[in-house]
Amino acid sequence: MTDKHTSESGHWYTQEGEPMYTIIGANGKERNTTLADARKHRFVPSVTGILGVSAKPALEEWKIKEAIKSTMVLDIEPNETIDEYIRRTREHSKLVGQKSAERGSEIHYEIEEGFISGKESEPYLAVKDWLDEHYPLETWIAEDSFCAKEGYGGKIDLYSETGIFIDFKTKDDLRGKDPNRLVYDEHGMQLSAYVQGCGFETAERISIFIDREDTSLIACHVWDEVTHPRHRDMFNALLAYWKLNKNYDPSEVGDE
Repeated sequence: MTDKHTSESGHWYTQEGEPMYTIIGANGKERNTTLADARKHRFVPSVTGILGVSAKPALEEWKIKEAIKSTMVLDIEPNETIDEYIRRTREHSKLVGQKSAERGSEIHYEIEEGFISGKESEPYLAVKDWLDEHYPLETWIAEDSFCAKEGYGGKIDLYSETGIFIDFKTKDDLRGKDPNRLVYDEHGMQLSAYVQGCGFETAERISIFIDREDTSLIACHVWDEVTHPRHRDMFNALLAYWKLNKNYDPSEVGDE
């Protein structure tokens, strides 16, 4: 399973591209931003929020495997019903996913800190060494957010002003893996959405995988440029579906 730093699912951005993940409610307390809030303030949904409307067979397969693993380490307790046991094993398997996501967030933050402040860490140095070898003249911008005229927003892990877009994913047991077999269309769609959202017709897109345990180990996939139009169009099809499904188009001025 791969994860995204502080997953954008359910995240929102202002028309100026500023993150608006939380909002102050009527009771004066901070809470997660909702679709109702977005309608009121014309916030735009995140790229991964849009991608979330499509099926993810690989992720579902991973969840099934983790649930089966939980049944192998948890015995059914005396007087426990099957439904109660299923509920307990499901919660146990969810913890595995949460720990993976938390570890992924830590690694993303370490890489971000490296590119923003120069703070050295194992994953940052691994990524930087690869980029210095392949793109020695580039200046990198980390964790920058945007709002696209098409009505969505996002936060890009890393990109250059010349048009190189990079997304980081963390993964278990990366050693010996072929990066070309780690990527899915969804990864390409996410990067193409960033490319489009930043006003580029085309750009170089790179998916970089970092091992959760040995963070000095990375695998990099450079996407073929010819796949960008397809991935962009696939994302835009999901964006159109999202707008129709939510009955909300933040790209329309005065939309309620």
